[in-house]
Amino acid sequence: MNRKLERKLVVIGASWQILSGLLTIFAYGSYIKSKGSSIHDTSFAQMKAIQSLFGSLYSFTVTFGMLFVILGIVNLYLVRSLKDDKVEVKRSVWFLVLGVSSYFLMDFIGAVLFLSAGILALAKNKTISRLNLSSKPY
Repeated sequence: MNRKLERKLVVIGASWQILSGLLTIFAYGSYIKSKGSSIHDTSFAQMKAIQSLFGSLYSFTVTFGMLFVILGIVNLYLVRSLKDDKVEVKRSVWFLVLGVSSYFLMDFIGAVLFLSAGILALAKNKTISRLNLSSKPY
């Protein structure tokens, strides 16, 4: 039984993760950095405090974006090693965990794609295991 649909869903999800991570780093991170450096009508101490706050926000944003990029690359690697006609329980559970965590991180596109891929992979695992049991002689 082939896993073409799961592969497509995971590749689309991983591409989305990489794209959203890069957008987070470059677009949103640059926006935060520019807002932090455009404050002028305050005292020197307040300006340093505000710049420190925006610097921390920038660091968090870049780290968050890098997390998405790394997860996307890992998922592209995992989908390449997904084999047809073999029960793949760990990868199916990984896709489900990733889908649930994407949901909690408000990444609804990733959540739908990874949850769908995980559920399909688990369903095909059940079918593959039953086919393997029925094809073995006793």
